Amino acid sequence: MLFARVLLSVTGLVFFVHGLVCFIHPATIGIESGLAMPTPSSVIEVRAEYGGLPIALGLFFIAAAFRKIAPRTGLLVMVTALSGYATARIIAVSLAGSIDTYNAAAIAYEVVSAGLGFLALRTLSSGR
Repeated sequence: MLFARVLLSVTGLVFFVHGLVCFIHPATIGIESGLAMPTPSSVIEVRAEYGGLPIALGLFFIAAAFRKIAPRTGLLVMVTALSGYATARIIAVSLAGSIDTYNAAAIAYEVVSAGLGFLALRTLSSGR
């Protein structure tokens, strides 16, 4: 249980901080990924998708770490979200035929974190 709670806490903080940075300073995601935001509408979209969603998920994972939500539920959502990000990013890189440092690092983080989430789920299921 300790491993699951630490993993949820760390993942929650990563999501929350990343989301907060992107909400407060949306150009950050543009600097990191090369994403352009030429209109107020595009800035709003970045604030919602790269800010609001990760902030909400981060708080959800932290709540699960502190048992306000069942840790198993938190891990299932975490693994689902990270697996979705990783799968879509890997397919997108394959379609583009190239990868940059930003996406390579994101894939590494997403795959490793999802894998650790699966391991934590197995540990919870086995009662270890």
